[in-house]
Formats: sequence, structure tokens, C-alpha cells
Amino acid sequence: RLLSHLAVKSVSSYVIFELRCFVSFLIALISCVIYDYIVLHSQVRTVEKLLATFDTALTAAYSQLVPVESLGHGNSASYPSSNTADWATTLTNLLDLLEVLTAARFKLSTTSVCFTSSRLSLVQASALLRIVDSHVHYFVKKQVLLLLKRILLQKAGEDMGFGEASSLTHGDDHMTSDILTLADDVLLAVHTDRLQCVPVESAAIFFGGTGQSCGGSSDAFDHVMLRAVSLVVLKSLEYKIQSAGVCNTIGIHGYLSALLLFLRQRGVQLKQGSHSCCWVSLVFGEQDDDMMEAAKALLLLYLHHRVSSDLEADAVCVVGGNPHCHFLFLLRNISFDHSILLDFLISTETCFLEYFVRYLKHLRDDWEGFRTSLCASRGIVSTSSHSGGSVTFVDPEPAPCLQPSLCLPSGSATALASTPPLRLVDYGSSEESETEDGDLPSGLTQDRLHSDSVVHTHNSHYFDRTVMCLTELRAVVTRLQRRSLFPYNATSLLKLLTQIEAKRCCPQR
Repeated sequence: RLLSHLAVKSVSSYVIFELRCFVSFLIALISCVIYDYIVLHSQVRTVEKLLATFDTALTAAYSQLVPVESLGHGNSASYPSSNTADWATTLTNLLDLLEVLTAARFKLSTTSVCFTSSRLSLVQASALLRIVDSHVHYFVKKQVLLLLKRILLQKAGEDMGFGEASSLTHGDDHMTSDILTLADDVLLAVHTDRLQCVPVESAAIFFGGTGQSCGGSSDAFDHVMLRAVSLVVLKSLEYKIQSAGVCNTIGIHGYLSALLLFLRQRGVQLKQGSHSCCWVSLVFGEQDDDMMEAAKALLLLYLHHRVSSDLEADAVCVVGGNPHCHFLFLLRNISFDHSILLDFLISTETCFLEYFVRYLKHLRDDWEGFRTSLCASRGIVSTSSHSGGSVTFVDPEPAPCLQPSLCLPSGSATALASTPPLRLVDYGSSEESETEDGDLPSGLTQDRLHSDSVVHTHNSHYFDRTVMCLTELRAVVTRLQRRSLFPYNATSLLKLLTQIEAKRCCPQR
């Protein structure tokens, strides 16, 4: 009896092992076939037949590999073999398949191709989020969040060659509701404090290796993971407010507070007294496209929150959500160089144009708020003393000054602002600023920083540099458009820039 029992257990274990290997192989095979027929041969009908054949099986496999029912907080019991390499490989292949299915859905945008398996990554996102709260390998958790990030940015499959996805408004009948389901699952996880369970390990210093960087600075942590978490939360909030607003009790302010707390606890260090809004530059400074997506989302959240409530600028700065501060930090990081803004405008690798136009409209309508933000964005802190008020300049750690590349993928060729940027055309030389970024205006020393007049002079200095940067940008774009060298019609953009210039002379206009 004992031998029979052991034999049955051995055979059962072998069968389960073979089934897992077969499932992993089948998942990888289907991913390759869909990719081949869509990307290489554009055989839409063949893909539809393939999905119709395997739809039920794929849905069942997803339910078995990623249990849709929660077994409690920290539910490692859902993944009995989650610490083994073969299980991690199976989950990795499954996540690749989910991205291929989602990309095919975004790419084809036909109701007939919207099978249940194509909707899993959106309507069953809560199950994917439970993977992050389990004991699987770190790289699997990271892949989950990167997948959700690409879905919310509508960029699923772009790295695989699927190209740009269609707009949600042109998607299938379930697209909008499925995206909102994904956003709801993410916000529910944040609301229930599961954000604190997301791990962020030290960044590996060897390509493909296990060596870890050391030290306590934010540079030692995995910024790819930090950016993924941040954008998943921000984009979920953006989709939510665009549909029906944020309905639960904590609201936008609460979600941003939770995100900022998460970032602080995971190594994003803000110097004492520095401004909270600099977190965008610290987290996204190495990736142009992600930074623009984050800035655009935060701008939309701010505008919605301002309309729906009596919002004070100071309150929104506490959670790092003031769009004026974000723009000023961006200009500081590029040393107020208008030619870098021009590169961003010409490049199609980021959403800078959409963000920039939205922000300029906000700047035109909230000029006084912009002037008020000048103090805050430089980290000026007022303190009291026996001899009266004193002013201390406390700058946050500057993020790398970025310059977009128009020849390489976004973020791969960013450099320090001191390096001459790549240019499509000769924009002409621009006058150098009177002082380097981070320096005090001419004639000021630390010994003279004890008076309101110095603060006013300092703010006027950065105000002038900001307006001058936009003025120079307007002049260059005008010249290029007049010569038919600008890649699109910039009439609306030039009108906004002209209105901003007029504000400098007549703030009431």
C-alpha cells in the first residue's frame, strides 16, 4: 500500500509538472502566433479564428494561474509554488500573452475581436494586483506593474512592434467600461493601503546580473518600478475623473498623499524644507515620455479638483500636485533653454505638445497662481527668529537635466544640459542666461538673504527667465513656421505664447 501510494504521488507530481510545462509552452506559442499574424502579415481574420478557438481555454488557464478570488491580504496561499523558477516563467509567459491580447484588441479595434481573453488584463486586473502582494519573484511583480502602466497609457505592445493603439473612443463597445474597471481596481488597492505592500528593490548595477547598488540616495532604488507605480495611480485617477469623478471618501488629495508617502518610504528623498512638487523631477527625470505623461495627468487632476472644490494652491502643493511648480522644475532642469522645449515640440515620442498646450491655457487663466508658485518651486521656506523673519533657500536635489533625442528612443539619449543637444535644424544661437541654474542673481550673497526685498528680487529673476524662455520659443517657432520648416500648424500654440507675453506687461489681460 505504501509503494502504491508513493507511486501515485510520483505520477501525479509528474503529470502536474508536464501540464505546467505544456501550459507555459502553449501560452508562449499563442503569443508568437498572434504577433506573427498581426505584426508581420496583418492577417486579422486568422487572428480572430485563433482567438475564437482558444478563448475559453485561455480564460480558464488565466483563472487557474491567477486566481480571481482573493484569499486574504498577503495571499501567498494563492500561489503554492510561487517561489519556484518554473512558476515564475509560467507567469511571465502569461503576462506576455496578456499584453499581446490587449495590444491586438487596441490595434484592431473591432467588436468581433473583443473576446473574453482579450479583456482579462482589464476586467480582472485585481487578480494581477494580487500577484504584486504575493511571494513571487520581484521581476514578475515588476512585469505586472509595467503591463498595467502600458495598458493605461494605451501603449501595450508598442515595444513588440504593434505600433500605436487606437483611441479609446474608437475602440470596441466594452473598451471604456473595461478601462474604468481597471482604474477602479487600482484605486481600490490604494484606498485599502495595499500600495504599501508594493516592493521596490535596489537597482541592479549589472545588465542582467544580480549585483545591487548601495547607498541611501534615491538613485539606489529601482526608478523603473517607482515610475510604473506612479503612472498606474495617476492614470487611474485621470480615467476616473474623466468618467464620473472620484466618488470615494479620500478623493484626489488622499490618493496623491498616499502616493507621495509611498515614494518617500521607497527612497525618493526630499530635503527638509524642500517643495513636495519636485517629486516629479526626481522620479521621472531619466525618462522623458513618462515625465510628460505624469505632468499631463497631474495637470488634469488639478484642473478637475479646482473646479469641483475650493482649492488652495498651498493645499495642493502639500501633496506635490501644483502644475505651475511642475513646469518651473522642468524649466530649471533644462536650464531655461527654449531650444530643448522646441525639440520636445517637434518630437513625436512624448505627449509634450498636448501637455504644453493645456498648461499654457492654464497659465494664461491663472497668472497670479503662477507668480505665487515661484517661491514654492524654489523651496523657499520662511522661518521666524528673535530678530524678525528670515528666509532660507533650500533647493531639492536637482534631477538630471534632460535633452530629448530625435534620433533615438525617448529617454535613451538624455544628457546633462551642459552637453550640446541634437538638432534637426539650426535654430540660431540664443543668449546665455546671466547666471547658471541654481545660482543666485547677480550681486546676491548668502549674507544678504534676510529681507523681503531679496526674496522679491530672487523671484523676479526666475519669473523673468521663465517668460524669456517662452518668448524665445515663440520667436523661433514663428520663424520656422514662416519658412514652412515647422512640422505642423502652430498657429494656436503661437497665439497662446503671445498671450503669455502680454500677461507680463499687463497681468489683467
